[in-house]
Amino acid sequence: MKDFEKIDKLLCEAISSNNEPDEKLNQKIINEAKKRNRKKYPNRKIVSTVAIAILIAATSISVFAIWHLLTSKQVAENIGNESLSIAFEGEDAVIINQTQKSCGYKVTLLGIVSGKNISDFESTVENIYPGRTYAVVAIENDAGKPMPDLHDEEYGKVSFFVSPLIKGQDPKDFNIFEMNGGYSQIVKDGIMYRIVECDNIEVFADRGLYLSIISSTSYDVKAYNFNTETGEITRNTDYEGVNILFDLPIDSSKGNYEKAEKYLKELTAQQTSQDQIDIEYLLAESTLIQDSVQEVIPDEKGIITYKFDGKNLKADINIMFKEGQIGLSDNYYIDNNKILVFSRDIEGVITVMTYMKK
Repeated sequence: MKDFEKIDKLLCEAISSNNEPDEKLNQKIINEAKKRNRKKYPNRKIVSTVAIAILIAATSISVFAIWHLLTSKQVAENIGNESLSIAFEGEDAVIINQTQKSCGYKVTLLGIVSGKNISDFESTVENIYPGRTYAVVAIENDAGKPMPDLHDEEYGKVSFFVSPLIKGQDPKDFNIFEMNGGYSQIVKDGIMYRIVECDNIEVFADRGLYLSIISSTSYDVKAYNFNTETGEITRNTDYEGVNILFDLPIDSSKGNYEKAEKYLKELTAQQTSQDQIDIEYLLAESTLIQDSVQEVIPDEKGIITYKFDGKNLKADINIMFKEGQIGLSDNYYIDNNKILVFSRDIEGVITVMTYMKK
């Protein structure tokens, strides 16, 4: 069968079906089209404009849906991270392009890459844990409504927590917060793109890895089920919100049991050490950055937003403070030489501030 006949057959299958084509069919069509474009034919078959119109009407939303998304490389370029965009073209990058839907949103996992010094935005954590993992997702409103951009009043009213998870480790104890993670984000053409980064997780590839997406500001223990016997993590189908879970297809040969165990022990020790810190004593030994002090007002869902030093932090006051709690929150963040703390006074005014450790 000739190449153009193969494409015609695949398109015919897509048009004649009442069901949305699956990912395999999508990829077959794209691959066949690419093969055809790379060749020169002396007698190329001409497809009529009528056939093209039928093809567009029947398949533009489903078969070719992924074509309207940026690639991982393009997302990195739009964020201004040229080194990472190059890394997403390298042999270590994994292009995934898998889509899942949940609670009115459609999330596509575009790709993932890990390595040392592959980003223009260096993390000081790399001095301790060399190498980082970067994953790119696209988040869309399933109804076709554009996602709000940074200047939209609706921006941030629906928050997303995107985190790698490790099979065998309870997600509440080991998620992107514990793995020294962060993210960069843009909204382009009504689609939210996020690059999440954390310590290199390839050492767990032989155990199993996931990428979770929750409509929350932090990890929600109700979103997933953790099987303590098998170590499996699965979606809680009764969860009221987005709780998507992708399997990360990282080559299992990159796993390293000894390094993984050492890393887990170090993280556990780090958490224990932080729990034992007397925060008031630590702040007394630090210097308040005056420009960082901000009074914040929670939205109707109890979410506060704090912007300082190029970072945009969102937090749920119901998590940050116990009911009726006054004074410093028990939750705070230590990022190398900076400490981020939350305080609430007797009038209910919440203040967020950053200290510089001496």
